[in-house]
Amino acid sequence: MAILLTQEWDIIRGKEEEYEEFVENEFIPRGNAMGLTSVGGFYVEVGFGPRIISLKTAKDIESLFKAFFSKEFKQLIIELLEYITNYGNRILLSTGRVTDEDYKIQKGVWKYIQYYDKLPGHRKAYADFIVEEYLPALAQIDYLEVTNGWNVVLGGISNIVAELTLKSSVDVGRLLDDPVFRKVTEKLRRKYVHHYSSRIIRTTERFEQPRWYRL
Repeated sequence: MAILLTQEWDIIRGKEEEYEEFVENEFIPRGNAMGLTSVGGFYVEVGFGPRIISLKTAKDIESLFKAFFSKEFKQLIIELLEYITNYGNRILLSTGRVTDEDYKIQKGVWKYIQYYDKLPGHRKAYADFIVEEYLPALAQIDYLEVTNGWNVVLGGISNIVAELTLKSSVDVGRLLDDPVFRKVTEKLRRKYVHHYSSRIIRTTERFEQPRWYRL
């Protein structure tokens, strides 16, 4: 089952060059060596929270937790904090409704990310709505890819994360104005979920084709 560790932060002003060197020479390689493989980096264009998002995956949830709670990972984060602020993380486990394939590096894309909690007592109704109405409706939008749905295992501000992928900022604008998307999302928010929020993010140049990925 697909699993992700997402990390978020802002770069401390004046430390941009040192940060760049640390991430390229220490943060990514040392994380990979621990079994936390870097599979994406994003910049938050619109929405709450820190501006930088890093994605890592592992072969299974046991391996991820072992690395996450290791002394080596703790030390790596302590060193990262010399260059960043507003650090946070969350661990996501695929719901299995969209795909269970391992998370792949995606280059040059934009994403619309939805965060929410299911309404208490509506678990089955929510599941039926997602499978029978929400996903089929999104499948009608030919410029949109439903990448995955995630349960938040640890951290974050919500229990569910939905990941939608688009090719450009123009397509993001089209999606937000799409009557099919607006109608089905309004029904989701009105009948099945609460604490809803969203962000628009794009891939960073670093992770579009990082050095370790080209080798």
